[in-house]
Amino acid sequence: MPEYVPALILMGLAFLFAVAVMLATFVLGPKRPTHEKLAPYECGIEEVEAPRQRFPVKYLVTGMLFIIFDVEAASVIPLAILMRQLKVMGLVELLIFAFILIVPLVYVWRKGAFTWE
Repeated sequence: MPEYVPALILMGLAFLFAVAVMLATFVLGPKRPTHEKLAPYECGIEEVEAPRQRFPVKYLVTGMLFIIFDVEAASVIPLAILMRQLKVMGLVELLIFAFILIVPLVYVWRKGAFTWE
């Protein structure tokens, strides 16, 4: 248990800091809201008319998929380095991890997330 004390202290301090920041913004924040302050900020440009069509977000999906599989690659490297020590259990763990990430990849592939029009 003594080896966990620094981690518990750090988590407690992080929680107290988060609460302190929220309280400080509530106490010290501006109290006179106006129509302009409450309006959503869109790069300083007022909306002239509503958009005519939906904005395509396929590039965002591709970016999120890149991040997911980049994290996968970073997670597989330590397993590959320790594969001789982990033996069969390491291989099983690697295959389960890959399967968990391959299923969503096949799903988004079939949904057409990688096709550009």
